[in-house]
Amino acid sequence: MLIEIKSDVMFVSNRLKEIDSSYYLVFNTIKGKYEVHSNNQIGCSYCLTCPNDALDERLLELTKKTRRQNLNELIRKIDLENEKIQKQNQKKLMEEI
Repeated sequence: MLIEIKSDVMFVSNRLKEIDSSYYLVFNTIKGKYEVHSNNQIGCSYCLTCPNDALDERLLELTKKTRRQNLNELIRKIDLENEKIQKQNQKKLMEEI
């Protein structure tokens, strides 16, 4: 069951609307987690789950970071991190050989 959070102490629910007016905050009683949803998404409104137990700036930053508009930058960062890990693994392997 999802319970919409219309106000909270840190004003996260209001600040989400500043990021995107279609966003709204819910508490998922089955998972015991806060989630961000969007009215603009067809079929499923779910966007992301709050990784922390508290509603604070971290959820807002994660929401900004994972927006569709930032997809290319996010993929670029993931690719760079994967390349770094691959180089570290190759170096480690060469040292063991």
